[in-house]
Amino acid sequence: MPTERNVFDLLEPELQSLAKKRFAKPTPIQEKVIPALLAGGNALVISETGSGKTEAALLPLFNSLLKVEHNPVTILYITPLRSLNRDMLKRIMWWAVHLDFEVGVRHGDTSNYERKMQTANPPDMLIVTPETLQAILTARIMREHLKNIRHIVIDEVHELVSNKRGLQLAVGLERLKKLTGGNAQLVELSATVGSPERVLEFFNLHRGTADIINMAKSRAISISVESPRPVKGDKALGERIFIGPATAARLRRIREIINERKAVLTFTNTREFAEILSSRIRNLDSSLPVDTHHSSLSKNVRIEAEERFKREEVKALICTSSLELGIDIGAIDFVIQYMSPRQVSKLLQRIGRAGHSLERVSEGAVIATDADDCLEATAIASLGMRGWIEDTLAYPKSLDVLAHQIVGICLDEYRPETGKIFSLVRAANSFSSLTADEFWAVCLLLERLRLVWINSDSRERPEKIKEEKEMAGYSIRLRKAAWQYYYENLTTIPNIRNYQIINMITNKPVGSLDAEFVAMHGAPGTSFICKGQSWKIISTTEDRIYAEPLHSMEAAIPAWEGELIPVPYEVAQLVGSLRREVEGLLGKHPKGSVLKTLTAKYPVTADAARKMCVLVMKQMKFGFVPNENEVLLEFHSAGGEHWAVIHSCWGSLANDTIGRALSSLLMDRLGSVGLQTDPYRIMLRLQKPDFQAVEQTLRGIEPGDIRRILKHILPDTELFRWRFMHVAQRLGIVSKDSDYRKAYIKKIVENYANTPAFDEAMNEVLVEKQDIERSCQILKRLKSGEIRTRTMQGLSPMGELGLRRKYEIIAPRRAEGEIFGLFRKRLMETKLAMVCVNCGSLARQCSVENIPDGIECRRCHAKLISIVPHRHAEGASKLMRDFLLQKKIAKEDRKYIGWMQTTASLYITHGKDAALALAGRGVGPRTAGRILSKGRKGDDLLRGILDAERQYVKTRMFWKG
Repeated sequence: MPTERNVFDLLEPELQSLAKKRFAKPTPIQEKVIPALLAGGNALVISETGSGKTEAALLPLFNSLLKVEHNPVTILYITPLRSLNRDMLKRIMWWAVHLDFEVGVRHGDTSNYERKMQTANPPDMLIVTPETLQAILTARIMREHLKNIRHIVIDEVHELVSNKRGLQLAVGLERLKKLTGGNAQLVELSATVGSPERVLEFFNLHRGTADIINMAKSRAISISVESPRPVKGDKALGERIFIGPATAARLRRIREIINERKAVLTFTNTREFAEILSSRIRNLDSSLPVDTHHSSLSKNVRIEAEERFKREEVKALICTSSLELGIDIGAIDFVIQYMSPRQVSKLLQRIGRAGHSLERVSEGAVIATDADDCLEATAIASLGMRGWIEDTLAYPKSLDVLAHQIVGICLDEYRPETGKIFSLVRAANSFSSLTADEFWAVCLLLERLRLVWINSDSRERPEKIKEEKEMAGYSIRLRKAAWQYYYENLTTIPNIRNYQIINMITNKPVGSLDAEFVAMHGAPGTSFICKGQSWKIISTTEDRIYAEPLHSMEAAIPAWEGELIPVPYEVAQLVGSLRREVEGLLGKHPKGSVLKTLTAKYPVTADAARKMCVLVMKQMKFGFVPNENEVLLEFHSAGGEHWAVIHSCWGSLANDTIGRALSSLLMDRLGSVGLQTDPYRIMLRLQKPDFQAVEQTLRGIEPGDIRRILKHILPDTELFRWRFMHVAQRLGIVSKDSDYRKAYIKKIVENYANTPAFDEAMNEVLVEKQDIERSCQILKRLKSGEIRTRTMQGLSPMGELGLRRKYEIIAPRRAEGEIFGLFRKRLMETKLAMVCVNCGSLARQCSVENIPDGIECRRCHAKLISIVPHRHAEGASKLMRDFLLQKKIAKEDRKYIGWMQTTASLYITHGKDAALALAGRGVGPRTAGRILSKGRKGDDLLRGILDAERQYVKTRMFWKG
């Protein structure tokens, strides 16, 4: 019988044979894609991880290598991650060896030797990141090789469309199109796309001649939302590793899953949480082979973790989005998401890593925490099981990216005309709305920054223009600084400095905070959570945060808060709908029956459903359950604080947008207003309990005023100033290691207030952190009565959940005695030296703990002994001898002699307590004398020394010497 024909038979014989050897039969996506690409078409290909879409895209391109005469580089493969580049190289090498073609990878880690080899002997296929393409586009010899490109593949395209990396790549591809003559075939790949048409338009080099091949729902997926209740033994387990029984139950469940499965990926939403969760799991079971993987770890550490996982030396990786994309790292058979993933696309992308083939089911579980987390995770899992994905938002034009591309185009060709640059940039769909005046303003800013000259025919250059024709006769020439600016700003990802956190109690580093957190929350007195512990900032220097541990987590800001992705409006609305549904069920049926209904209808366990029911039942007793169409305004005063909590299921961005506008308008009536938002609440802290003003102002906001209000208030926010520094970096206004303290940032913002830098910072905040369009729709519905409101006094259970700001896996609260114990230990272990004031000899060098209350000089038997830092021992001894011999002493050294004499007096009077006080950081003889003169002992003395250290850390920047 003749064998059944399939799409592999369309390939060249040599490739056909390899494809049939590699695959038992073509996958559904291969059946669709291969014929389309062999015909020369352009396509956006959407299909799950493990469906064979990469080979579906590449086999027709390999076919072209065999069939058509070509010069390298012929295929350009673009991926958003270096790690994905490395993985692709390994996958393609098998084909390259058997088909006898060259493949190479080029990114930031590529050695100079490899780059020279690629330039001299270019590969047939080159794998790059978007940033690498920007670098090689301007290289003289590489440009000649790039002219030969006939096929371009963009992998994980959804990761690029929604941010500035995609904008930069879009213009880069237009530059490449001009170089190749516009004949290159374009293929885009993704596992999850919410708006295929929008994604297709973003990189569409061929203007509507591409196909969307979407087979994203062909793979079976199983998701369960769990929130295990503590069982017998969890309390003891929690006490052993210093966590509560509820957290212990969740960790126990994670351990069970890891032990039951072959290879497990456990995703967290932030790097901080990945570290915390890893440490807790290791404390729980030190024999469990677990590694950590996130973007803050070095490349070598990440690669080693991946390799150990592939070799099955570890059973689980605790990771962030660093392993979300399609890197092949082994036979993963289960994925855990710790806490809600916040977006459906995130959950599907992550769960899709399990069961890396079409025949297998992708299995995963969300381990949820409190009731809010259970409701959100259930909503997301339910939408994911239905195949719904959020819209993929295309990033609009960006003026800092424009500036970089103008310089890049000037590197491509000598003295291009401004009109030609303008037309080339506008050819990218995302820049199609760019106005001539916006373009001209960026050119003038580049000239102000001494990066370019705008040349003209002896005409006076206008400050503003209205039409493209007014650019005629102008060209741009680069200045010397332009080369450095271009290559230092190849990436649009901001360079984030880290500040080391120093524990004041132990004087040891405990972690780090990034510059964004410091810029927005780094004021002395601010409380924050880091490494599972609450801290209070005492002082900030250029690269350090001095902080002390706190007992309470109340009102502390988590260091990872800025990393959290926003919860979409649609998810928040479904959470509101779930609340309404649970309320309706509980009003008619007993709780046991409701639990059965929920577990049958939604991908949720009984324990998680029970938490949802308990919260709704408590809220029903309060009197009202807010849902997707009904908003609760509740007002609460306690302990001198006045809170207005607006329960609004509108998602992260809309709540923040409306919250900012509302708080701004209220300030005119009530003075200072504190704002805190989450996807389900707008929380306002008021100076006085004028709750009627809150209700009236919310109802009175005109939808058309939202944009104007935000543009008025945002420049005074830390969020705007921080984003301005990102833009300023990309424009070359400030260096990547600039000062990020508030005073410096404020000055830079003022200097560039009426420039494209300011406009772009505003654009970035409005695009990424606000949702004006959705907020206007909501306010219109509020005014029309379509969204109903209810006002109540008191703090409801759902309101309390929001104000409590509960964060998971918190370390035990340290008692004050334990903190003082650590502080005393550090002082006692401090090494000091003792110098005789009578003869200058070195009497002793030891830790404070080993200093006796009284000591005499071994040489002259005098008891007037000075205490000096250990590192100054030899110098202090010599200086005292020179003084006693009446040698000439410098003015500064005479001060030190007086310092030594005073410490000797303190020691002879107070004994070991004097040494303890002088061991404090920044505690000199005058301060030590003031502390000791009050007769303090024990913990009271330690408090005095600690207070002195705090004062020193706060004021040290103003000291001289």
